[in-house]
Amino acid sequence: MSRTTLCGITAAGLAAISLALMVARYEIMGDGVKVPLGPGTWRVTLLVQGRCTTVDAKLTTAVPLEIGHQHVQKEQCRSNELLPKPPDSKHPERHQVLWTQRPGFRQGSFRARYQFYCTVNHSLAHTAEGEGSVRGSVSGLTKALYAPPSPGDQLQTEPRIESNHADISTLARSLTAGLDSQRDQVEAIYRHVDQEIGNEPNVNDPGLTAMECLTNGSGDSGAKSRLLVALCRNRGIPARLVNGLALKRGHEQRTHTWVELWVQDHWLPACPFYHHFGRVPPSYLILTYGEAPLVRGRNVRDLHYAFLVEQPSVEEDSKGSSASSVRRFLERLSLYALPPAEQRLVEFLLLLPIAALVVCIFRNVIGLGSFGTFAPALVGLAFRELGGLPGILVFVTIVLVGWFMRRVLDRYHLLQVPRMAFLLSLVVLVLISAIVAANYQGLPATKYISLFPIIILTGMIERFWTLEVEDGPSASFRTLLATLFIATCISLLLSLHAIVHHLLRFPETLGLVMALQLLIGRYTGYRLLELFRFRDFLEPDPVNE
Repeated sequence: MSRTTLCGITAAGLAAISLALMVARYEIMGDGVKVPLGPGTWRVTLLVQGRCTTVDAKLTTAVPLEIGHQHVQKEQCRSNELLPKPPDSKHPERHQVLWTQRPGFRQGSFRARYQFYCTVNHSLAHTAEGEGSVRGSVSGLTKALYAPPSPGDQLQTEPRIESNHADISTLARSLTAGLDSQRDQVEAIYRHVDQEIGNEPNVNDPGLTAMECLTNGSGDSGAKSRLLVALCRNRGIPARLVNGLALKRGHEQRTHTWVELWVQDHWLPACPFYHHFGRVPPSYLILTYGEAPLVRGRNVRDLHYAFLVEQPSVEEDSKGSSASSVRRFLERLSLYALPPAEQRLVEFLLLLPIAALVVCIFRNVIGLGSFGTFAPALVGLAFRELGGLPGILVFVTIVLVGWFMRRVLDRYHLLQVPRMAFLLSLVVLVLISAIVAANYQGLPATKYISLFPIIILTGMIERFWTLEVEDGPSASFRTLLATLFIATCISLLLSLHAIVHHLLRFPETLGLVMALQLLIGRYTGYRLLELFRFRDFLEPDPVNE
């Protein structure tokens, strides 16, 4: 048996086993394979009831934003009387469901049900540094929401946030008297609202205003948050309301409101109702910002709504009955059941073989050279974490600085191993200097440096220098550009959420990846770039015809 035949049979076997495992997993678990499990996963059901008074009644319900630490999956809308329109992907900031009357339904009572699964990433939860410091693969909506406020933004008075009221001004001045630091002023205002204003249950919307809360000396989460926002805005500190849910298993609830304050160049979360300052629990689910109601209707009366929060268990199936032993076994082995830190590590490990496969395709099929085999794969995964262009610029800068240091080091004529060790030390010194300089200038460059594999950087610098000596500067820079191109393609491909979710649901997909790697490993034909380069030889000679 030839080696090519052996590789083909082995690849076919791996592909068959992989596909069989995926089919068996789906047949046993059904749609449950798409349901994430684990400590950071919640199932939330919103039920809205009301009465349509005309034939053109409409209902709007807010749904969770796809930002930062929270990811929404498996959304379902259902109503016998109303027709739901899914959220518009072109406008993610308007993440809401618009309900209109179904044909044939004119007036009367209605029920609308919206259910979703939400996965909360604990490592990216609300912290004192704000969501703006999350990894670069998040959506542009996250960056826009957590960008610095425009001049005058989040400082104005509003109908329910009377920041210019005389009583608000008097209290704000007394609380911040003698405090120069903005952080100290915010803490003093927060402590007063947290300790001196009592808690009340959320009986109905829209709740008390900031002044009513101050006058009564108590209020629900919305009222206390409005008072905190009004006091901070009065002192020139941008502040905004955040509406969502404080996820608790088995609890029926309405909504919870907290505050974000712009302090020291980031949005600082604070919840005076549950006594959190600088950090709120990862179970805080963000729905909307500002005073916009979560549920509103037009030509609708007797509107009521409530949320049911549940945490899916590996013991239950989609119908709520006891699961089979095989299904329970598969659910316990699900990668979604891993803790957030371990799940993050497994995600990286699953993506690494695909990145290596992309490198194989570029090198062995397309014919594009690069610095090493695994260097573009690791750098591509680093670009995925760092958010594209900024990471590429930092990477190129580090390589060029290292290349210059390597030119200087060549004058010493060191042996290879000591030279590589010394070059590694120089690269480390450059990175530490960049981190210190970024911290001094208040720049976010630190997150772009920390994830680059130092050993890979050192090896690439050495290869860059060697190629320049052997083939000239043009060849070395062409290879550097090709490496960057391959790494960028890997970053764009592996940034797709669909690929990550598929691998977490069906990790046996690695069998297909390995099968492709085996087949490419036996490919000895022309590369595409070679065919393009020698295309003139492939054309028939008109003289001989």
